[in-house]
Amino acid sequence: MKKLLMGILLGVMLLSILLPYAYVNAQAQTTQYPRLKEIKIISYKGQDLNGIEAFISGAIDMYTFPVPPSKITGLPANVSTYIMPVGFYDLLLNPLNTSFGFNPFMFPQVRFAMNYIVNRKYFIDQILGGYGTPTYGPYAGEYEALMTSNATAPYLGIHYNLTYANLTIYNTLTKHGAKYINGKWYYHGKPITIYVFVRTDTIIRYSYTMHYLIPTLEKLGFTVKEIPGTLSKEISLVYGSDPVNATWNILPEAWSGGYSYYDYFLPIEFLAPIFGAMPATSNFTVGGSLVGLTMGAYNDLKYEPKSLIDTLTKIDNISWQLYMTNFNTSKQYYSMLNQLVALGMNDSIRIFMAESDIPIYGNPSLKNVIPSIYYGSILNTPNYMAMSTPTGTAVIGVRHLSSGAMNPGLGFTDAYSVQIAYALVYPLGEAGPNGYTYPTGVVLKVVKQSTAPNIPVPTSALTFNTTTLKIQHVQPNTKAELAIIANFAPLIKNDKFADNQSITLADILYIYIEAQKMLSPNSSISDPAVESFYSFAQYPTVIGFKVINSTAIEIWGDVKFFDPLNAAETLLSDFLPLGGYSPASLYPWQEYEAMNAVVSKGLAAWDESTAQSKGIDWLSIVSPTDVSNMLQALKNLSATDYIPKTLLEVQNLSGVQLVNPTQAKEGYNLLINFINKYGNAFVSDGPFILASFSKTSGGAVLVRNPNFHLSLPSVVFMTPMIYSLKFSIPSVVYGGQTLTGQVMQTPDGSKVTTPAPNVIVYVQLVSSKGKIVKVYNVTTNSNGYFSITLPKNLNGKYYLRIYKYTHENIFLNPNVYTLIALPSTTTTTSTTTTTTTTKPISTTTTTKTTTTTKTTTTATTSTTTKTTTKTATTTVTATKTTTTTKTATIKTTIPITTTFTKTYTSTVTHAITSGSSYWAILGVTIVTLILVAITLGFSFRRK
Repeated sequence: MKKLLMGILLGVMLLSILLPYAYVNAQAQTTQYPRLKEIKIISYKGQDLNGIEAFISGAIDMYTFPVPPSKITGLPANVSTYIMPVGFYDLLLNPLNTSFGFNPFMFPQVRFAMNYIVNRKYFIDQILGGYGTPTYGPYAGEYEALMTSNATAPYLGIHYNLTYANLTIYNTLTKHGAKYINGKWYYHGKPITIYVFVRTDTIIRYSYTMHYLIPTLEKLGFTVKEIPGTLSKEISLVYGSDPVNATWNILPEAWSGGYSYYDYFLPIEFLAPIFGAMPATSNFTVGGSLVGLTMGAYNDLKYEPKSLIDTLTKIDNISWQLYMTNFNTSKQYYSMLNQLVALGMNDSIRIFMAESDIPIYGNPSLKNVIPSIYYGSILNTPNYMAMSTPTGTAVIGVRHLSSGAMNPGLGFTDAYSVQIAYALVYPLGEAGPNGYTYPTGVVLKVVKQSTAPNIPVPTSALTFNTTTLKIQHVQPNTKAELAIIANFAPLIKNDKFADNQSITLADILYIYIEAQKMLSPNSSISDPAVESFYSFAQYPTVIGFKVINSTAIEIWGDVKFFDPLNAAETLLSDFLPLGGYSPASLYPWQEYEAMNAVVSKGLAAWDESTAQSKGIDWLSIVSPTDVSNMLQALKNLSATDYIPKTLLEVQNLSGVQLVNPTQAKEGYNLLINFINKYGNAFVSDGPFILASFSKTSGGAVLVRNPNFHLSLPSVVFMTPMIYSLKFSIPSVVYGGQTLTGQVMQTPDGSKVTTPAPNVIVYVQLVSSKGKIVKVYNVTTNSNGYFSITLPKNLNGKYYLRIYKYTHENIFLNPNVYTLIALPSTTTTTSTTTTTTTTKPISTTTTTKTTTTTKTTTTATTSTTTKTTTKTATTTVTATKTTTTTKTATIKTTIPITTTFTKTYTSTVTHAITSGSSYWAILGVTIVTLILVAITLGFSFRRK
């Protein structure tokens, strides 16, 4: 489950004032969305340069997959350029002692040594063409990177060092019986072979793997075998099989996805076996069942050393606590998040390399394009709604139409399928450039919240019994931590499904019912991989629900968060968990029944691993075979006007009419007509309809949904701002020296760059041993300048990590600089004078100054800071050249504030000290706001 997270309310202080909360989404507006009448999508089947050539020739309006500019020639001068975090790159290492030989990566020392081998600078400069940011953990440039910077600070000194890595590998492997003979590694007389998966359908990974990674591994003495393949083979060979038996050691991974605030889902996805994307098993159990399985399906404990099991079990335990929101304060939350990031980096099963910011180019006639850093992709719901051309038609080039399967159980695991889905689905939440999400199509209200399960749940509330597979009343004396009301009236009244069928509460409730069936061992549609993926729903936080009327429900659950708004959003997303990696979970309940019929008969499976093990289809609602089977199921169901027993049970127990036989039959027939007309079963509630789809021909056509009458909050359509830094460091600096830089800003998609005033500059000074020496929080002046003064006692090597951002943008990729510092030396004369200086805020401070003569002249300038609340302090000193000044401390905070004058104002202030092991978040004021229920909408997808 992807939790889309918002601004914060100061828990206890505001609860009595603001409860109950009501968050009203944007209604339908005057602008008719989508603006385009038709979108033609052309797949270039992995041949990126062919896509670029088509764009240059004018055959398409945009090629949406990033290609390094160094590979492009003849680009028109008037193209529009869009920058966003379009790709996240890492190496996945197989840590198991595989059956095909001696695996050097079963040793944690060798895995960690890969950090010194991957050469992030080479990857960014030579492969990405300079368009990237190095990463050492699961975060790159979002707020959570700032929040976990204490955990990542010890790794700032990691750099390309083949000598160090080689020594580590030598000491480790020889200790375990390997032999290094004539420049080659052997074990029991056989060469130690590393099998590297080589993606043949991507320029970036192919170039890096073939031109750098494989030659470097061979230089280290390993025999290397290539495993060529596309994403489909990668999904099958790596993610769909047991790594003990698989012939792979290294997989260069790439993920698409964007930034969101409070993104604690991301490290769970990358690091925790309970999520199902790790090639190892933990010993973590829930309810007596082992849930941290390898790739979500295999128990490999007997193949793993105790140290690996212990580390992964700790990771799963912390991840589970985050999943279940088992924390009461921001201090606890950020402490857990920092621990999780540190454990994962030490574990080194994934070696994080870089985030790509490679430009996407567009035809200038394609207007209103939003380079969303929230999605990390040009093809997203806001863009599908906003884009326009003079003719009303756009032609878009993509790398693939799909490299996986589309189904709401465990499909949409590839970025390409998800990009198509965003045109066909209206998510329940969206965000602008600051990452805060807004409710769309739903009104959300917090009725009551507690940090302990003491909220009575009425016996009239309903729940799904996973043993009997029936809806029943909750047991007497049941208690919860949170109660919310979700009203879907905006969605129900302003939208229809693609087959012209009205959206009803029955369709929304059936997402909950369907999820419980998938996760119930007694159900004919259950699936072990799905159970692992939706483990949070298998052991539900949802305690019960009650139907209020035809558009609204009340939900009770065991969810808490120091931000009550986020707690509400989390509970709703737990209630509606399906969608795989996309927001595509809302289909007519009749379509779910058709999919269930196909799965229960063993004709297809929800996930790749089960499908592969059984030799059946991975269910896809655009696959001709699966759609044909669904069509036959719909005809059979229509013949009897079938209504699921669970829906009838909800209806009978709640006393609210949800569906009748006439409506059921009409829905079946509308679905049948849609499939017969369009040849696919992608029937959802988005701005477009999938009129045609063919992986064979590589083409798809999207046409405007005439029944779509919804908009999005205006902030969603804001243009992100790109901040760059002008900052130079002398070869040697001195303690007490002041360093000055300038922040520049460029609206994304524009070529105009100007100085950036009022930008927050957050700086960490880190020792060569990874200890945080000092933190600075300053704000740029009207010309974009800022200054920091170094401590006087510096001596040796240090790192400066500089974040720059504003409250409206979370695209804050840091810059890292190396300092060689010498201590300042001074001699003090006997003359003492008193002077008055003015602080860079609206007060005057009298300071006592001792005149000195320095052997080294240090240029210093005063620093302007912006104070908002009294939370955490840093020391900013106003000084003059050649004087040593004892100055009053100016207390500042590190604010992250989001302001939208027409909507709301919220302030989030981080309480940070240089020695702290966590980041505390406090404070917020919300006037009109928001919460969202969305299932896995913006987690990272394989590319």
